[in-house]
Amino acid sequence: MGCTVLGTTEKLKGLAQAANAAHLSASTHWEKLSGGRTNHVYLGHFPNMKMVFKFFDKNRSNPLFSNDIDDEKNVLIALSGTGLSPPFRGRFETDDGPCLVYDFIAGEISSKATSQMIAGLAHLHTHTPTDGLRQVSGAPEAIFTQGLAFLEGDRSQRAKYLRAHVPNVPNLASVYGCFLHGDPTPANTINTDIGVTFVDWQCPAVGDPVHDLSIALSGAMHFIYGATALDTHEIDALLAAYGDEKITDRFKALAPLYRWRMACYCQWKARRGEADYATAGAIEFS
Repeated sequence: MGCTVLGTTEKLKGLAQAANAAHLSASTHWEKLSGGRTNHVYLGHFPNMKMVFKFFDKNRSNPLFSNDIDDEKNVLIALSGTGLSPPFRGRFETDDGPCLVYDFIAGEISSKATSQMIAGLAHLHTHTPTDGLRQVSGAPEAIFTQGLAFLEGDRSQRAKYLRAHVPNVPNLASVYGCFLHGDPTPANTINTDIGVTFVDWQCPAVGDPVHDLSIALSGAMHFIYGATALDTHEIDALLAAYGDEKITDRFKALAPLYRWRMACYCQWKARRGEADYATAGAIEFS
């Protein structure tokens, strides 16, 4: 994420309240982090440390990508010490809305998915999920039903095309019980010297690991965050980094339907005024 110096009208009261509740000294200065499309994220500079302050927009939740501050809080606590998430400092109510505070992680954010990122997902998927997370099914019928729901009421030519071109995939049973990030894009992955740390845990889930892989490798998600879609050779190399052929074979079998659902989601977003999602959807599935 990039950053800009914070203006005097932007959430300074809420930031000061959250910093005080977290028992932090006065910030030397604040910056607004760019890159996040759902919530408002700020970087506070304190003596000898940097902290992230994340204010949640309750209106930005949707059926594919939920947005729950308490889910994120619970995940950061559950994954404490693993390096897969940033250290949690607190969850506070402020005059500017609920705010989550956690340590800033120094590192690089790649423009495209990397082998290190996919190996990090594989590591996450071996952890026992925290209680209370939403359940995500990887059954083809469930993926189809959700995609169709995104097209409800849409009479556009694009929606007509998507309804007429549902991929035929094997009727594989869903895999349950894996700890999912829910939005593992390259923009939400920080590469460090010792591995990867995932951020933006507002939509975690329990379910099929193919769900995470489909988002991590999505051409639409790469486009939305300013990168080109992965080619076939890149995807094959990344799947090899996952290290579990049973899961990656599932991904290969179901990927066309996951791409179709993502295209339906992009169409739903485009209808709501986010024009770049129209291009993203065409990249994902056409």
